Amino acid sequence: MDTVINIVLIDQHTTYRESLKTVLEQIDGFHVVLDSSDGNWANAVTDIPIHLMIIDGSIGKEKCSMMIKHALTKWKSIKTLILAMYREELELHYENAEVMLKSSVKSEFEEKIKKMMAEQKNGLSQ
Repeated sequence: MDTVINIVLIDQHTTYRESLKTVLEQIDGFHVVLDSSDGNWANAVTDIPIHLMIIDGSIGKEKCSMMIKHALTKWKSIKTLILAMYREELELHYENAEVMLKSSVKSEFEEKIKKMMAEQKNGLSQ
């Protein structure tokens, strides 16, 4: 992969967050800049371009939406991936975000993130 995708992970569950960070760091071109248990991370990384924010959907739709809006004020083209615990949550609509199951395997994360970034790149070049 030619470019690095800078990622922020937000998940209340430390073990899951650290495990996902390890998995994502194994994928060529993915770099987890920061992992946090809440949304107060944004002020810590204002000088780093963030391309993708991954949020634990269990924090609630309203809080997820607030984090997305806040992140978009700092990084205009940031993408967001919401992690759902249950299949029914995949039907929830989040503005400016994609949703996938937390139980997804490494290849599914890689495919989803690369697709999101490609769509962003294609959208900017049109």
